[in-house]
Amino acid sequence: MNYSQLPLPLGDILYIAELPASIAPSLPTYRSLTQQLLDEIAPRESVWQLTHLPSGAPRLVSPDHDYHISISHSGSYVALVLSEGAHGVGIDIQVASDKLPQVAPRFMSPTELAYYRDLTTSEANEWLYTVWCLKEAAYKAYPLQVKRHLATNYTVSPPEASLSCDVESNSFARYTVYADRGTTTLPFSRATSFVASRLRPTTSPTFKLWRELLKVKPHTRDTVSLKSLSLRKHWCICTVL
Repeated sequence: MNYSQLPLPLGDILYIAELPASIAPSLPTYRSLTQQLLDEIAPRESVWQLTHLPSGAPRLVSPDHDYHISISHSGSYVALVLSEGAHGVGIDIQVASDKLPQVAPRFMSPTELAYYRDLTTSEANEWLYTVWCLKEAAYKAYPLQVKRHLATNYTVSPPEASLSCDVESNSFARYTVYADRGTTTLPFSRATSFVASRLRPTTSPTFKLWRELLKVKPHTRDTVSLKSLSLRKHWCICTVL
């Protein structure tokens, strides 16, 4: 199968794979592609099983390694981050859609929404997908028992797109996550943005802003070139140490 990978801070890797054109996107096909991708990238010596919690969140069960996994799919693409260690990780990928602007009030705060409506069309689209993907990824990075809402607990401050996560519970402290953004060549043609985020809830909330321009390292076992699919796209990445 064809897939590409992006190195992330802390040594984790983001993998992106695409469904064949003959296969229609659906939850079963997404899960099948995810399983194939894991077969390719998981350490050969490890024993693992991909399961899903009642909430739908993925879980990689292995007696050999302590894995954290985050999966996102949109259009014909699946994005996956496989991580070892104590930190949580979240990834979100979103293909351009007419539906997202319609639901903007559900995940944007009044301030974010007002800023969005004052922008030009191209700027508004970039802001829309930045806010959506950033919040979705941060949401996934937090433990499931932490209750939060995208519009109220996560605030993206314009125009620099820094993300504040105001989440409190009995066992988790208050966190603030900052995100950097830019452009890079990604091996998919229709996706508009993605976010990878992680946090370490067991450590003090010391935050570093990553300003590295990620470089794609295409990896394929077939002879098909991914270069023809590459476009420069907006990306966001936030890291909490």
